[in-house]
Amino acid sequence: MGKIKELLSLIFTLEIAISFILSTYHIHSQVLFILDYIAILYFTFETLYNFYKAKNKKEFFKDIYNIIDTIVIVAFILYTLNIFYSKVLVNLRLINLIRILVLLRIIKIRKIEKYPEVINFLTLLILCFISSCFIWVFEGEVNPEINNFFDAFYFTTISITTVGYGDITPKTEAGKLIIIFSVLLFISGIITSIQKALRGEDGNP
Repeated sequence: MGKIKELLSLIFTLEIAISFILSTYHIHSQVLFILDYIAILYFTFETLYNFYKAKNKKEFFKDIYNIIDTIVIVAFILYTLNIFYSKVLVNLRLINLIRILVLLRIIKIRKIEKYPEVINFLTLLILCFISSCFIWVFEGEVNPEINNFFDAFYFTTISITTVGYGDITPKTEAGKLIIIFSVLLFISGIITSIQKALRGEDGNP
């Protein structure tokens, strides 16, 4: 049962990511919306089931993944209630973007926990992916150099990895803050890895 749940989580997570990417190319279809809805329904039932089975309800919300799942579920409820869009304070594009946080579920899959190099790669990939989504939301309409998700992903990746060719630059304050935060997060991850390696060489846990 655990393997089936992990497989379903992976499939639905990838579906949401692909659906978001296609939306940046202005590809919208009823099929994608239905698949999105099924995916979020699955995550909703899974979260409610895990909450019901949790012995300590307070401890349940100390798990960052459970918090993310709850945020995604609430965001999608707002996303589907068209009648309330004019009254919701959060922009529709941001509500749509929040769904991408579900990508963090991939790191939760038990099978890959045995391979730290895979975890590192996926962590960097997801960081670039989520940052790219934010860049596209804030820069897509005002930056002529960012016309789709690939443009945003290219710019974010070379910025986070500090390559920085300079062919694309952020035009908004939000875009600049996203890149600054992403680069700092990336660098802090490298420093943390180095510190862990040094502690290991010293024989400390």
